[in-house]
Amino acid sequence: MGKALIAGGNANAWQNTPVLTQDNNHAVVKSLEHVIRADAGNKFIAYNNIPPDIPKVKTKSNSKGVLMMNPGDQDEASWIVHTIPGFPKALTGYVFPPAEIQKGHLFICLTIKESEIDAIEDA
Repeated sequence: MGKALIAGGNANAWQNTPVLTQDNNHAVVKSLEHVIRADAGNKFIAYNNIPPDIPKVKTKSNSKGVLMMNPGDQDEASWIVHTIPGFPKALTGYVFPPAEIQKGHLFICLTIKESEIDAIEDA
């Protein structure tokens, strides 16, 4: 079990989170729904210096994240920055890498406008 500080709640109240290794509709699963569900309407870009199912990739970056555009809204997007190698596996359902379960990880989820993506890319 982990802890989450969620915007809009009591700023000093960390909340217990459900087990993040299972697909039980917790905040991470909900945030990634446009990536992990097999749907032709999904629009996303995932980046990871240790991508899933691709061995021996060499990069000079340590970045990991997912940029997701809401297919139901013309100007809504989310950006998750995280620390989990090989995560997420797109279009395969929610699978948390078993080797990462005992390690501490970070998820930061930002809601942005799709029209702001170019400015983020340029930064």
